[in-house]
Amino acid sequence: MDFMSDVQQPRFVVRIAKGAYAVLIAPARAFMAVRRAMTPASVSVLLFSIVTLNIIWGFPWLGIFSACVGMFIAGCIIHFITLPVLNTQFSLPNSAPKDQPFQITIHAQNRSVLPAMDFGFSFAPPPSPSRRWLFRHRKNFPDYSVQQSPQHHLFLSPSDSATHNAVLTFHRRGIQKLPNTVVTGSFPFHLFASRVNSPSTITIPITPQPLTGNDDHTKGLLNNLGGWSHKLLSGDQLDYTGSREYESGMSVRRWDFPSWARLGIPIVREFQSPSIQHVFLIIDTAIDTGTEEQKSTNDDGTDPAFEQMLSLATTAIHELAKQTVKLQLFVTDNSVPIHNDAGTTSEVLLNNSDPSATFLSDTDTESMLIKLAGAGPITTAAADKQISTAIQIAGRSPTLILTTRNLTDLGAKQFHSCTVMRTDSPQRVNAAPRAQPMRRTAAGHVEPV
Repeated sequence: MDFMSDVQQPRFVVRIAKGAYAVLIAPARAFMAVRRAMTPASVSVLLFSIVTLNIIWGFPWLGIFSACVGMFIAGCIIHFITLPVLNTQFSLPNSAPKDQPFQITIHAQNRSVLPAMDFGFSFAPPPSPSRRWLFRHRKNFPDYSVQQSPQHHLFLSPSDSATHNAVLTFHRRGIQKLPNTVVTGSFPFHLFASRVNSPSTITIPITPQPLTGNDDHTKGLLNNLGGWSHKLLSGDQLDYTGSREYESGMSVRRWDFPSWARLGIPIVREFQSPSIQHVFLIIDTAIDTGTEEQKSTNDDGTDPAFEQMLSLATTAIHELAKQTVKLQLFVTDNSVPIHNDAGTTSEVLLNNSDPSATFLSDTDTESMLIKLAGAGPITTAAADKQISTAIQIAGRSPTLILTTRNLTDLGAKQFHSCTVMRTDSPQRVNAAPRAQPMRRTAAGHVEPV
């Protein structure tokens, strides 16, 4: 009991100290709040009251002084009492592409017992970069831009709602928070004007932008992707399923002449129909930081090669979603979701457990893009484990692996019907071809296609 009292006593002292500090600085905070809320109208009223003090007092000047002081004090009290207290909600899409505008609606509900009068609300503009004249500093580009028309509301009853439409554009990929909501109030008579920033807790996934560009490297990546897609849909060796004995009346797509000569009976090769093909897309988010060239980042702290790979993955998802294939996506991640006996989901760090590959449904393209929006760099060891598991799940199905590094640690035995495509710049790629499809021969050896 004495021990508990000894523990609670310092907490009580700290609580008393915080209360005393709040009481001491309350006048200063009130003064600064009034100073920030003053408008040209309230400044004019204050100046008139000061001027009347320097004049010989008489009937008119005494009345003007009283009116000015009373208007200033009453207006200040009424302004802070009737300052709007709004509860905001948002109507927004599930995701949005990078650098593409989208519309969002703010629904503000008056949760005060008093009506909100002469007020407005909107998104906070992006902060301007701070200027430092004596030292060089990195330019901080705003993460978003907003287009909105200022709307002013004269009256809003308690529990009633008002709306505000705006157009947002995010310039960085990732899970981004919405901008803060700014509520302004200027009642009564615009004597005072206050701004209240409400931090937002709502997030929206900003998906990578499809790969576009006129440079040779970008054109090469798009050509490689288009060639792989054309080869996939044309029914060549990528969708080969096996050989069987020829039966009369069956359609023959390709004869298996080596097997025919060895067995002495007609053998045909069978291929999986493109209408029922399962295609796996594996995104390797590991970044090899072994050289200085691989450590280059933009001014906003992003890796251009990494972002380019995700943009190419977005293009691949859009292109394959239009075809008659069943696409399944896998993105390496720092943690993988597992389900316990109770059915709940928890996050397990890969450093503490064996990774397991999880694929997204092919019917929801937006879920795949959201997965790309939350992708981040991981260690090469963790990525190798996840890629190995994903390749085992894919089996002999056509698989495209997008990466920015050499996958030499996995070994050739991991690749069956995989195409490894490096997406980084030519300066970071060896003399090996950027797209390297692998296949398993009849003897069990792995060789390039």
